Amino acid sequence: MRIISAAFLLTALAFGLLTACSEAPSTAAAADATALMANDFEQSTGWGGGEQPSLTTAQAHSGRTAVLASPEVPFSYTFARTLAELSPGKVPAKLELTGWVWRTAAGSTARLVVQVEASRTDQQSVYYTALPVAEAVSQFGQWVAVKVPVTLPTSATGANLLKVYLWNDTATSPTYLDDVALRAVGQ
Repeated sequence: MRIISAAFLLTALAFGLLTACSEAPSTAAAADATALMANDFEQSTGWGGGEQPSLTTAQAHSGRTAVLASPEVPFSYTFARTLAELSPGKVPAKLELTGWVWRTAAGSTARLVVQVEASRTDQQSVYYTALPVAEAVSQFGQWVAVKVPVTLPTSATGANLLKVYLWNDTATSPTYLDDVALRAVGQ
């Protein structure tokens, strides 16, 4: 009886370990301690709410879904979190936003924006930068990695609202964004 119970226990333990090991982290954030946010748009924690016309399966760097900005959809799905929600305890001084961009044609000139507002209820600008995608990505029809360095002002507080989005600006062709991550750097 003891041998059967021990064998059953060992089998159950081995099965549990194998099951636990077979589950991969759903985002890069799970594997990177400096990541404050990562999204492949298969999930949407922190990114807007409700139905989003910018979510698309027309192009994707990984998985099946990405976001786009186009003349018909001027702003992509927007990530919005306070700095305190992103980094409890300490507001990071420097961040780096990375992602993968797909330009469709010469008119694919969207901007990848990092914006910080005073709070959820006060839209006063604390920080703003926008990467002109056409300057960072010269190729069409392929995914290219991009980086946006962010140095927050010393006056930044945990109540400040950080937003990340793709803005069509005056583009005449769609631009796609996938696999974005925001990391604290030099901490």
